[in-house]
Amino acid sequence: MTASRVATCTVAADREFWPTVAGRVLAFAAALEMRARDLRAVQVIVPAWSHASCLRSALQRQIGAAFVPPRIAVWPSAMASDEQPLARQAELFAALRGNAWVRESFGAQPAALWSLARGIAQLCDELTWAAAAGASGEVDFEKFSDRLQASLARHFHRRAARVLQPQAQLVLQLWRARRSVDDGAVRALRELAARADANRAPLVYVAERLLDHLLDHRVDQATDQDLRRWECALLQRLATHAPVLLIEPDVALAAATQPILAAAWPEIVGADSTVPIAERAATVRAAAMPLAIIGADSLEEEATAAAQQVLQWHHAGVQSIALVALDRLTARRTRALLERAQVLVRDETGWKLSTTSAAAAVMRWFDLVAADLYWRDLLDWLKSPFTLADRAGKANEIATFEQAVRAAGALQGALAFRRAIGEAGTGEVAATAARAGAREVLALIEAQVTLARRAGARLAAHARALQGALVALGMRAALARDPVGASVLRELDTLESELAPVAGRASLAEFRALLAQRFEQIAFVDSGISSPVVMVSLAAARLRPFDAALLIGADAQHLPQAPAEFLFMSNAVRAELSLPTAESAQRAQAAQLASLLATVPRVIATWRRRHGDEANSLSSLLERLQFVAVQAAGDDLLRRPQRAEFEVAVAPTQRPAPQAPQLLPARLSVSHCQSLVDCAYQFYARCLLQLRDLEDVIEVPDKRGFGRTLHQVLLHFHLEWQHRELHLVAANDLAASLQAHARAEFDPQIERTPAMLSFHRRFEGLIAGYIAWLQARSRAGWHWSAGEESIVAELRAPGGRTGGRTEGRTGGRAGERGAGRVSELRGRIDRIDRRSDGATQVLDYKARTAADLSSGLIAAGEDVQLPLYGLLAHAASSAAYLSFDRARDGEPGVKLLAPKQPFAPLVAGVSQRLRLDLQRIAEGVPLPAIGAATVCEKCEMRGLCRRDFWELAAAEQQFPQSVPSP
Repeated sequence: MTASRVATCTVAADREFWPTVAGRVLAFAAALEMRARDLRAVQVIVPAWSHASCLRSALQRQIGAAFVPPRIAVWPSAMASDEQPLARQAELFAALRGNAWVRESFGAQPAALWSLARGIAQLCDELTWAAAAGASGEVDFEKFSDRLQASLARHFHRRAARVLQPQAQLVLQLWRARRSVDDGAVRALRELAARADANRAPLVYVAERLLDHLLDHRVDQATDQDLRRWECALLQRLATHAPVLLIEPDVALAAATQPILAAAWPEIVGADSTVPIAERAATVRAAAMPLAIIGADSLEEEATAAAQQVLQWHHAGVQSIALVALDRLTARRTRALLERAQVLVRDETGWKLSTTSAAAAVMRWFDLVAADLYWRDLLDWLKSPFTLADRAGKANEIATFEQAVRAAGALQGALAFRRAIGEAGTGEVAATAARAGAREVLALIEAQVTLARRAGARLAAHARALQGALVALGMRAALARDPVGASVLRELDTLESELAPVAGRASLAEFRALLAQRFEQIAFVDSGISSPVVMVSLAAARLRPFDAALLIGADAQHLPQAPAEFLFMSNAVRAELSLPTAESAQRAQAAQLASLLATVPRVIATWRRRHGDEANSLSSLLERLQFVAVQAAGDDLLRRPQRAEFEVAVAPTQRPAPQAPQLLPARLSVSHCQSLVDCAYQFYARCLLQLRDLEDVIEVPDKRGFGRTLHQVLLHFHLEWQHRELHLVAANDLAASLQAHARAEFDPQIERTPAMLSFHRRFEGLIAGYIAWLQARSRAGWHWSAGEESIVAELRAPGGRTGGRTEGRTGGRAGERGAGRVSELRGRIDRIDRRSDGATQVLDYKARTAADLSSGLIAAGEDVQLPLYGLLAHAASSAAYLSFDRARDGEPGVKLLAPKQPFAPLVAGVSQRLRLDLQRIAEGVPLPAIGAATVCEKCEMRGLCRRDFWELAAAEQQFPQSVPSP
């Protein structure tokens, strides 16, 4: 600076920086004949708001009494109004969408185009700042355009670089096209000039840069920061109206007191970097090491080591601790561990709105509109606390809606969901009210979906439609009550206001992509936490006098972290135009790290040696420091993680064995009886507690869906032919009939779920084998008698079989409770066949292999389904499974499988054991988890009984009188 009224001083960027700055401010005020305790007339510009408290504290310590502080602000927001970039991005988006190269390279990708528009807007501002002739607000576009064009021609004439030329030319064209528009950097320069002319207050300006000693102050000199070119001229303009003091932090002065830093990073101190590091290290004598490095073997070990170090500092009374989040994932885990230890962390870095549940609720709405209310997304969205918050009966309505959707298998579409709710049937008054509420919710959503799709063809129209949907869907009030939700609403309101003047067409998908990008850019910072432990970025830690600092994730990937090439222009072109380059960004991070080491007395870096199976290198900056430390003091700075040691009493988890006689229902199903045989605890969970997974809507058909359809096809087929002797009917006629019934059942499902076609083909392959088996069975005297019959048998007598009664295909309620006593057994029989000699056989259809079914029938009483069907159908003389597998060469795929034991004794034995087991349960005998591997591997209650954690031996001794395993 050469202006007479601009005073310049350089201050070492170390722990004494702010006390020195405070002294300079007081001396500056004294030179202007101000009172020492009244500094209100002085305006101080600091690099960041966190520095304002640092300066006030330093002033307080030097004055030692109450005083009126100066007006402290952050540059350039103290003088420049905030930008409104969305309108500019929207115009650039429209221009990019019409560009042939962009269409060819990116196609119809709204998210990519918005990202390009944002990047070009930033680059246009960089070019404008670089072209600024001073603080007057005037930009020499033509002169700078010639420089840019010449640089592009010089660097893109080679074949290898020509692929970038269309991109760079596109940026040049867009920048030229927008040079007359009063926004972005052009507007900021104009307003800064106007405010500089209006300013009459003495100014102390604390520069942000740490490398000013390496740079020339000439206007035509390349610089490391966007604002440097016009910054000098602006300060000169300010100095024509009032005194200006420029304070420049210098990391070289700070590093001079620690030779190890100067030897490791010569570029920081302005030394000759061509001198080999070994020679530089040889000049360093034994000195205090400014850093320790903890090498960990996993993310969890790294986070644990970091958390333990913070706890040690905290317990030792360290007043302020910085967690420098180089690796955000590890830093988040460290924060979680600290909060588990009751140590709060003030996170200044915040977290992106795109990762919050509040923003997710808004974005999920667009997904629902685009996917025609896909069922899984819809249920997730409905269960969010930010939706339908004004409905008192929301919980019951959503539960009813979900049950109806899952029961009907509705995939998407308001029509399918409306049909599902209508098919839910009737019931109690409360259930009827819940169904009515579910229909209201669906109608409300459907109306808003329609409005969203018909909002209009402008971005502003989509923004207004979203605001209306938030109100109608009860989301705005819920978001406003939540701190993060309130931040989401502010962004939406800003979006609506800034997009209001934007013309041009835009689809709903393009608006959604813009909103997603906005949520990705904005971070939410919880300002309500006060803690000595602060999470910051490396840049935000500069010039802050923490008592201790942790560099979390100091590997080569995260430190330094800078792109190899910036958007659209090579680093060589950017360097010629005085724009930031990858080299300058890396040098800036090195300066920030050096300043941190010079400012904070305790610094520890954590580093994970491996990422999965791949080696993970330490930061190159730290490797250089480590090499110098080894040469100077024989210390490689590496430390092993300290593990906290403590003793725990071994207490094995006991096998669960609850008693629940009071929960025995009045009715018991055949499947519940099978659970009792398989595992008493499974019976307890499924039958007594009535726990069950919600049935998923079948998107990709499985064997269960095939089995249900198989039952319906065979039922309708046999109802058609029940009065005919099938061996007298032509096989072709039976096959044609069976194919027709199959189409009637499968076609609607295929229309909804095309993957069901494979099961239709599978069934068609079984038709010939089934018809052959059916006619052979008819010749043996068997004919179909009934199908899909729900039957209930009484269980009051201690022995023998009692008569049963048919309930029809609707059955009764299985959840009815008795007074601790089961009185009825219920089941649904797939098919009953009768023979000409009066014999009756119960058949159960299975879409499983014959080998699988045969293995379960080997041991008597293991598979109780068929014996209990014999108990239900008291006149049955036998029972069997009818397996429908796959038809293969020489194998029809249809096979009858019956128990090898005599049927009547088998039925009597199973029914007797069932009564005895139920009697013992009614008497309070525990129901332990059996732990049979073949049962547990398919049991959904395995996580509830925690089989993998209890010890069988101890449980066997503790419960010798439990219901035995079969």
